Amino acid sequence: MRCALVLWQQGLHRSGGYCNFDGVMENISADIFHLFDNQPDPSRGSLLLAKPTVDDACFKRSVILVIDHDSDGSMGVIVNRPSGYTIADVIADADKDIEGLDDIPIYMGGPVGLNQMFFLHTLGPDIIPGCLQVGKELYFGGDYEAVKRYVACGEPTEGVIKFIVGYSGWEKGQLASEIARHDWAVKKSPDHDMLMAEMDYDMWNEAVNSFGDKYRIWNNWPSNPSDN
Repeated sequence: MRCALVLWQQGLHRSGGYCNFDGVMENISADIFHLFDNQPDPSRGSLLLAKPTVDDACFKRSVILVIDHDSDGSMGVIVNRPSGYTIADVIADADKDIEGLDDIPIYMGGPVGLNQMFFLHTLGPDIIPGCLQVGKELYFGGDYEAVKRYVACGEPTEGVIKFIVGYSGWEKGQLASEIARHDWAVKKSPDHDMLMAEMDYDMWNEAVNSFGDKYRIWNNWPSNPSDN
């Protein structure tokens, strides 16, 4: 409440006694919802959680796994945006006789590189050589032929492999700037079972809960505030 009063007083001061009520209430709401909390620096394997105020069609209520982050820029994939397509829709005709392909969903990883398919998995380098470890028992990419052989053998894929088209990219300093303006919450070492689950917006809600009790109020933030 003290923070709310301070924001109220600041709004009155800036307006010379005539407060921009909507603007002040927006700041008060943001403070109540902990949108101004400081965040840790992201790194490979971090989770980026779109704050509930992000309304970009691509990133709204998105959960992103950071694949790479350095001084030159950042790259990650959205893991909770099903495309509506399956592997059967995109695989070569010669492989369409493999059973179960129409049960393997494809996810949209972001607006960049939409002609590229990536895969996130828990199989590790013994099964998928050349993969990059991005978390505890969580890997990215690797030998595509090894993935095809795994799927063709009828091995389980749900919770094991997630196929993703496109990625999310940030230029030098861009992600840091977005975090500074409170677009993203950052979590180190997220639960890989959650990231591999076949979920959409429900994963965003689960990810919110993983940040602790005070963040759970985010789940009460309306998806479309203008409808209220």
